[in-house]
Amino acid sequence: MMQIGLQFDPRGKNDIEALLADFTRAEAEGFDSIWIGQVFEHDILTLFALAGLRTKRIELGTSVVPLPSRHVTTLAQQALTTQLASGNRLCLGVGSGHEAILDRKLGLPADRPLGRTREALEILRPLLRGEYVKYAGEFERVKVDVPITGVEPPPVILAALGPKMIELANELADGVSLVFAGAGFVDAHVRPRLADSARIVASVPVAVTHAGTAIEALIDQYTAPSMALPPYQRTMAAQGLERVSQLAILGDEKTVEAGLVSLESSGATDLNPILVSGAADPDCAERTRAFLAERATQQRCSGD
Repeated sequence: MMQIGLQFDPRGKNDIEALLADFTRAEAEGFDSIWIGQVFEHDILTLFALAGLRTKRIELGTSVVPLPSRHVTTLAQQALTTQLASGNRLCLGVGSGHEAILDRKLGLPADRPLGRTREALEILRPLLRGEYVKYAGEFERVKVDVPITGVEPPPVILAALGPKMIELANELADGVSLVFAGAGFVDAHVRPRLADSARIVASVPVAVTHAGTAIEALIDQYTAPSMALPPYQRTMAAQGLERVSQLAILGDEKTVEAGLVSLESSGATDLNPILVSGAADPDCAERTRAFLAERATQQRCSGD
């Protein structure tokens, strides 16, 4: 059963009470999870710790925190503190980061992402388990523990689209976070490289709409900054696609339901949907949200 999440974009929203109300609303609607990417505004783990005090059930997932952007010990501290505040509802999504951000914006090394990610995960996972870590690698050196007791180690999922990163996720993480990867890509390139128990969190556009052409154009406009990044370009090329709208699950309710079933059949365990609205269909995002919330609620009721 594919879990139905909701993607939040808190950028430009500075009313903390309104932000936290978004979390309680999503939980009340029946969503299984909330996913937020770490960019340059709110610190997502801090926001999740606050939201954890206002909610009771919904999973809180980072999608994703770039590993090079904060020391692995700091990340472990933040994650375990969020676990404490939320009652163990964090899913810690991490990634190697993009060169355009690490090098050009932060002045951080962006070479050899596979090796750097491996070392970070080899330290992070035992720290999250409360273990003392003594590690001397090519990129990382630590002698430390993070003694936050009374919490469970959160699941860790890795942003992975290439075969080597997916295989690393299979070795050192609990699953993968995918962006712009449709059912065919998951079935052919991701699921075969992962254990049966691994989570596959798929982030694709979803829209219940009759204004298909206009919403497709809006999807492509919204995702254009991401499509400037080489990893996403390679992923799209591997699917024989040029525009993100071409992999969108889009149409009337029956068509969208069929698309979700296909994505689930490919091996995706979680949906992290990209929602948009525009002048041609200003209610598209809310309509889609209501459709997904109903599906999530029905699944949960059938599983109880």
